[in-house]
Amino acid sequence: MKHIFALFILSIIAIFVMAATQFIGLGVLSISLGISPVEVASRLQNINQYPELRTPILLLQGATQFFSFFAVAIFFAKFVYKYNQANSDSGAVHVMNPKLAQHFLEEPLLQRYKTPALIFLVVIVLAIVAFPAVWVTGALNGAVDFPEALQGLENWMREKEDQNQVLTLFMIDFASPFQALLGFVVIAVLAGLCEEVFFRGVMQPIFQNLTKNKHVAVWITAIIFSAIHFQFYGFIPRMLLGALFGYLYIYTNNITVPIWAHILNNGLTLIMTLFVGKDMLNTPTLATSDLLTMIQLGILSLLLCIGILKFIKNTMQKVASQNMK
Repeated sequence: MKHIFALFILSIIAIFVMAATQFIGLGVLSISLGISPVEVASRLQNINQYPELRTPILLLQGATQFFSFFAVAIFFAKFVYKYNQANSDSGAVHVMNPKLAQHFLEEPLLQRYKTPALIFLVVIVLAIVAFPAVWVTGALNGAVDFPEALQGLENWMREKEDQNQVLTLFMIDFASPFQALLGFVVIAVLAGLCEEVFFRGVMQPIFQNLTKNKHVAVWITAIIFSAIHFQFYGFIPRMLLGALFGYLYIYTNNITVPIWAHILNNGLTLIMTLFVGKDMLNTPTLATSDLLTMIQLGILSLLLCIGILKFIKNTMQKVASQNMK
């Protein structure tokens, strides 16, 4: 019961802080532009007509991520959810500790060993190898048709998807090197850092303590991670990425590894979008002529990801065994 209560409190704090951050941010935006909050809201509904809002929106996005995920996670781990000892036999683990123990934001009392630099290099390969699997599952996800009885739900989901797409394309339509740098920091670095600390550093360990099963914890957290983005036609690929990050955390016991993987995924996607074309952000589609080839490529990509995760797991087990001698 205490774990369920902890999840409830975590969710309430995060939702409250997110709403408060956006409310304060819109207030600051209103004052800085010298217009009413109503006018700010109106401009946000037609955001492409107001390119001067790009930098403020990026700053607001960064602030929301920092306070809603990173700050909430630190506060929660330090003041709300504490354990005196970890029992690996029962599957219980600590949430990450903000006092910077052996590595950045790791649990304090679990036996751990330094993560080899090779792991961080392998994660670069993993991020690249995962792209086809993400693309194919995104195409399959986007091709889902709801029955007539759920047409209203489908229309609402499509509308939310289109709204998010408009905002995303607006944010990455950089007008200067400064905006490009700010965009990379917000979309890649801050998102990777803050979301991983919150979801993998805090939420996943709570689910592991609750279920006593690390795999269940990984997948429940991945589902929630995908759902909070409110991009329903990218739900499955984002869920798979969340699971990938979750297993990286479990196998390395180092929160910086999934942070690094998340930053790589977002950063590579952003760079490819800027240099290849913004169509990459559209929900992918599979032409009938390419269907079999792309599915085969997606399966190969998925198998390679599993193989790389297995390699990372075995490497960390060897590191542990060498330190026990």
